[in-house]
Amino acid sequence: QVLQDVADDFVENVAAFACQLASHRGSRTLETQDVQLALEKLWDIRLPGIGESSAELRLIQRRPQAHSDAYKQRMQLVRKSQSKV
Repeated sequence: QVLQDVADDFVENVAAFACQLASHRGSRTLETQDVQLALEKLWDIRLPGIGESSAELRLIQRRPQAHSDAYKQRMQLVRKSQSKV
């Protein structure tokens, strides 16, 4: 029963997010690309070759967050103070 509840939640979450993506595209139809993007964003699950040609598939990468100069200076001070201890 617990496994079924987890699976139901998974499907509901992915379907709801995919529907939001389709709506954002201005479409009233849910397409495989919406489900693929939802799986990639929510769960880091990639299904290559489903619904699109391999040339159109792209890997969605999370960009590393750029740190400001002030943050880098603070981190240098923290590292310097830790090395003295």
